[in-house]
Amino acid sequence: MRSRMILSIAVASAMSFSVGMVTIASAQDRDRDQLKTQQQLQDKDKLQTKDQLKEKDQLKEQERTRERTREQTREQTREQTRTERPERPQHEKAERPERGGR
Repeated sequence: MRSRMILSIAVASAMSFSVGMVTIASAQDRDRDQLKTQQQLQDKDKLQTKDQLKEKDQLKEQERTRERTREQTREQTREQTRTERPERPQHEKAERPERGGR
């Protein structure tokens, strides 16, 4: 009898211990899954941030390129204007057409 009682206590203890271990293990799995999910979200946020920065840089570079192109166009226009009409020395006055009314 006594051995049956000891055996039943041992079996009950072992069962409750295994149930406790399962509970602990499932809690650890749940925590691990939560951490993985959080890390994935953070990684996704980092990628979005990197993409946004990359887009911003591309837009800035496009704007710089446009500005350079505008400046080059202005320079070319100035050069063409200079070659088409020679510059007058500063001391010369512009010729005025004579007025016939006086």
